[in-house]
Amino acid sequence: MTEEEYEELLDRIKFDLYKEFIDPETATYGVKYVEDKVVTESLTDREILQDELGRLCLLQNKYVDAEEYRKAATLEKRIKSIQNKIDKL
Repeated sequence: MTEEEYEELLDRIKFDLYKEFIDPETATYGVKYVEDKVVTESLTDREILQDELGRLCLLQNKYVDAEEYRKAATLEKRIKSIQNKIDKL
């Protein structure tokens, strides 16, 4: 890897971290970079939905603690949707 490629990669990592920090509603927390075919094949749909549900509940609790109720309400819709999907499985 050349110095230029290294700097480009470093800039990309910095930008992605910045986006994750600034807008947690659309954050993927790096999952899009570590998702492997092997990992996703070993997890059931229920496990994937439960992991996402847990992540959203934690984020919602952080919003409530910070008194950002509008953001917490937005997550509530997504949480209910995921709960319904889990119930159907």
